[in-house]
Amino acid sequence: MAAAGFASRQAAASNAVRLLCGFGIGNPTDLCAQLIQDGFSAALDEPVEFDYALGQAGRLAALGVIAAPPDGRTLLIAEILNLVLLDTPAAPLLSRLQPIAKLTRGFSTALVVNQFSDITDWQGLLSAARGGTLKAATTGRDSTVGLLLALVERRVKLSFDAVDVTSSSAAIDLLLQRRAVIASVDTRSALLHNARDRTKVRVIATSGARRSPELPEVPTLAELVGDPKFAYTISYGLFAPLQTERAMAARLTAALVGLKDDKSLHFQARLARIPVQIEGPQAVAETIARDRRIAADLG
Repeated sequence: MAAAGFASRQAAASNAVRLLCGFGIGNPTDLCAQLIQDGFSAALDEPVEFDYALGQAGRLAALGVIAAPPDGRTLLIAEILNLVLLDTPAAPLLSRLQPIAKLTRGFSTALVVNQFSDITDWQGLLSAARGGTLKAATTGRDSTVGLLLALVERRVKLSFDAVDVTSSSAAIDLLLQRRAVIASVDTRSALLHNARDRTKVRVIATSGARRSPELPEVPTLAELVGDPKFAYTISYGLFAPLQTERAMAARLTAALVGLKDDKSLHFQARLARIPVQIEGPQAVAETIARDRRIAADLG
């Protein structure tokens, strides 16, 4: 799918609708762009390409769209919670963007260990962490995935020796190499890894409000600490510059919402374990409001 996307980008006309991603190839943001590209292009009857503006945890991509002409030709594809965390009074982002569509349901993050680790459950993690500082692979405590590790440190009064990595896959690699004892990853990466690799990771806890259907035996952090507010998930949305005309925004939304029952898209999404669920801008606004409450509760 990535190779096809690259070829498509190379061949796209210069006036193509451009989906701007703030994270690199293989990240779920990039995968969401790949999943919707062909159907979105067909619905609009014009080429759709995707590109990257890497840096500042996704802020550069958001700023690139904010600065673009409001003609519907440059759109941001992003984690909604990440935009909420980046949004500050001094450097606002969301107030300068217009929601077009929500692309996915929320999916959780997870604390994982090597399957051969002596840590087998939550109590085992607490005992090991209280007995000495554990090396923990994380994409950063202020990232949406690394946030789970930061929450555990804050709520349970633990301290980990963080080893920063660029992705959940890199964090899992450190576990397999025994260069980290625990990792904070997105749950889909753990599931994908376990489906294809002989050496598995053991999921200790997830960040969602409810247990993952694919991991019914794994408790949530909210369960473990006895606080239902201590939960979050990651979902993705598409945004345009704020001043995009209403008719153009409506056209973009209609093109995407028309894909919600696309069988090919959902088949590819299942393979990538991306929980696609396309909804209109109101769903984005509701998710932003929820994620702001979560960010305030967690802060």
